[in-house]
Amino acid sequence: MTAAVDRDAALHALRKRGSTLKKWAKDEGYGYRNASNVIRGTSRAHFGEGREIAEKLNKLIQETNNV
Repeated sequence: MTAAVDRDAALHALRKRGSTLKKWAKDEGYGYRNASNVIRGTSRAHFGEGREIAEKLNKLIQETNNV
């Protein structure tokens, strides 16, 4: 499984839920900077917190697409 996140799809999924990246990161217990780095591709998200963020965002995208 790849940890890459489709930026536009992730932001669209967050908007659809009435949230922002900053609010989502805070609610999930992550720092905004780390979440932003994953979204922008600055963090490769192969391990650690970056990977957790990427996996949760990918799951959010899938859930939004299934609704």
